[in-house]
Amino acid sequence: MRVKTFEAGSMQDALDVVKKEMGEEAFILSTRTRRRPAALGLGEESIIEVTAAVDEAQIQAGIPPQAAGAPSLTYGLRAPLEAPPVPPAARRTPREPAAPPPPMDLQPLRRELLEIKGAVAALKDNDQRNTSILKELDQMKALLSRIQRQGMPPAQLQLPPSLLEMYGDLVANDVEPLIALRLCEYAQRALTDQDGDGAAGAVDPERARLFLRRVIADFIPVAPPIQLDPGKMRVAALVGPTGVGKTTTLAKLAAYAQLHLKQKVALLTLDTYRMAAVDQLQQYAQILQVPLHVALTVEDLRSALRFYQDRALVLIDTPGHSPKDTDTLNQLRGLLDELPEVETHLVLSATTKPRDLTEIATRYEPLKPTRLLFTKLDETSTYGPILSTLARVKRPLSYLGTGQEVPDALELATSRRVADLILPVPVKEAE
Repeated sequence: MRVKTFEAGSMQDALDVVKKEMGEEAFILSTRTRRRPAALGLGEESIIEVTAAVDEAQIQAGIPPQAAGAPSLTYGLRAPLEAPPVPPAARRTPREPAAPPPPMDLQPLRRELLEIKGAVAALKDNDQRNTSILKELDQMKALLSRIQRQGMPPAQLQLPPSLLEMYGDLVANDVEPLIALRLCEYAQRALTDQDGDGAAGAVDPERARLFLRRVIADFIPVAPPIQLDPGKMRVAALVGPTGVGKTTTLAKLAAYAQLHLKQKVALLTLDTYRMAAVDQLQQYAQILQVPLHVALTVEDLRSALRFYQDRALVLIDTPGHSPKDTDTLNQLRGLLDELPEVETHLVLSATTKPRDLTEIATRYEPLKPTRLLFTKLDETSTYGPILSTLARVKRPLSYLGTGQEVPDALELATSRRVADLILPVPVKEAE
């Protein structure tokens, strides 16, 4: 007796496979439906599992199952054979009945059926005991798949499960994979230093997240707010590409200094390329009741600064243009070089692609920016590029723009605030 289990997508497919491999004489012992992970790990699919048996000894001897006394099987692959017609001679002279066929030994079949039942029961018990383990393995598989899509070979990740999961969270938040890996390694080292080598692999996920958030916060350089000293004029300029919100951010800074700090402010623009930008800044100046000066040349800039010596803060708006426009950048550099103590903020949009952010920062390096300022945080769902840019440009972060409202949608950057964006606090921890 040969017993074998087959799997197929449907009962008909399963029966076809049984028939192909075991022949017409095979019969079904049991069937069941179970689920397994689909191809590429995308969800689950149902499969039919069929256990079939065939008596190879009878097939070799040429004895049909019905002739050998085998019972008619409900799940057989073919209909039961009809009883052979009785010859007329046998009907007329029933004196010598045909000898009964030799009885079939069903003991091996019963034994194999009992073994199959026991194996099925054991599998069910194992499935119940290993449900949690299988769930964790599925999560790990999905995580490693996500890591591979981001280009980081899993062989390089020597992290405990809790930190490995958070590595995936960082990469999903558009943190560069290498930076995310380094942050997780720093957190692992801190956990090992505190708990010892043996405890690092079994650390509580919430505690691991707390350590990693601290590492991220320590990794982020932040600048103090624009310092206003009594009796001294402070000059701050905003530079950056077109469309990042320099003019609106300038108005927010002016409104905060004028309305909340009660300081005298003046606005100065070098943006003569777009009349709309000058008109927009003129409207802000009228609302805030602060002076606005347009400088076309170096001499205009010098004159304006001499005129506003009594102002605590002079904010300079600059033209937005393509970072590849080197001629305009050189002209702007010539103007800013006249301001040796200017505090230059490179304004970047949080919606810009990570690779473009690095390229923009590199091209604006001749203007010698001392701060980075990110806008449009309300227009994106991933904040990892902020961290990646800070790591590459190595300039402190000054302010964060979170909307169009003046002056409310501007906040002073803090390392904890950025850590909240990069690795959010779990809901139950926040509560």
